[in-house]
Amino acid sequence: MDRPLTARQLLTHHVELQNRPTPAQRAALAAANPCPPERAALVALPADDPRTLVDLVEDHPALRGALDWPRLLDLLTPLRPRTYSISSSPAADPRHADLMVSLLEAPARSGKGVHRGVGSGHLAGLAPGDTVLARVQPCREAFRLDTADTTTPVIMIAAGTGLAPFRGAVADRAAALADGAELAPALLYFGCDAPDADHLHAAELRVAERAGAVALRPVFSAAPENGARYVQHRIAAEADEVWALLAAGARVRVCGDGSRMAPGVRDAFRALYRDRAPGAGERDAEAWLDALTAEGRYVEDVYAAG
Repeated sequence: MDRPLTARQLLTHHVELQNRPTPAQRAALAAANPCPPERAALVALPADDPRTLVDLVEDHPALRGALDWPRLLDLLTPLRPRTYSISSSPAADPRHADLMVSLLEAPARSGKGVHRGVGSGHLAGLAPGDTVLARVQPCREAFRLDTADTTTPVIMIAAGTGLAPFRGAVADRAAALADGAELAPALLYFGCDAPDADHLHAAELRVAERAGAVALRPVFSAAPENGARYVQHRIAAEADEVWALLAAGARVRVCGDGSRMAPGVRDAFRALYRDRAPGAGERDAEAWLDALTAEGRYVEDVYAAG
């Protein structure tokens, strides 16, 4: 660090305290523990033990006197940045940026108290006028949707706060249309719980739809329509339209949960190909989707669900 810090400042703002320890960290805890039974227990920890490093220190009292500050700091991982997609468009206001953040707050997997997300918890605790230390980075080029490309259709697929980059993309398209541009079709599949609960920015997106910037395809898991509970179900139900856009060169962008939503969407696209390519099997469908990915036509920006 380049300045003096209190212990509270250091532990609050500069190191990870909620991560599960790595094998090397578990081994270091065991080596530092002077109590043979506790040391043996640490050595025998299964790889899937849900406790954090702090939990383990608290559960093994002999460590408290054994870990001096230098050893503790060697064990702790520097706090990594939390990244969020900007959910607004500079075409609307170049000096303003919106974020779309879901507060992660749930019972800790260890059974000890509540796990609160580091980034989302910090943002949720801010008051108007507070300062946020952040930096703005360019969008990953492969994920960018350029309104200067007026001939390529777009298929956007999101769930929850994965909507963030697409809200900005729709605003870009609305601004381009207002300036007289003619754009290829764009679909936005968006999954959430219920229309009256977390249908984010619904009114704004409907205005954009009426302007011709996007065709909205919402899906509500708590209130399914025509059997469509998740985005992949509606994609399957509208496979003919999706296939026609793909045949016209459409680019597909997927953002949101990488553990369930994204694999489900990939399955839906592979099924779409198998059903429309005579004689195609699973390997053929996999190769087709891999080719779309290699060409930059199918791109994911996904995260692990909390």
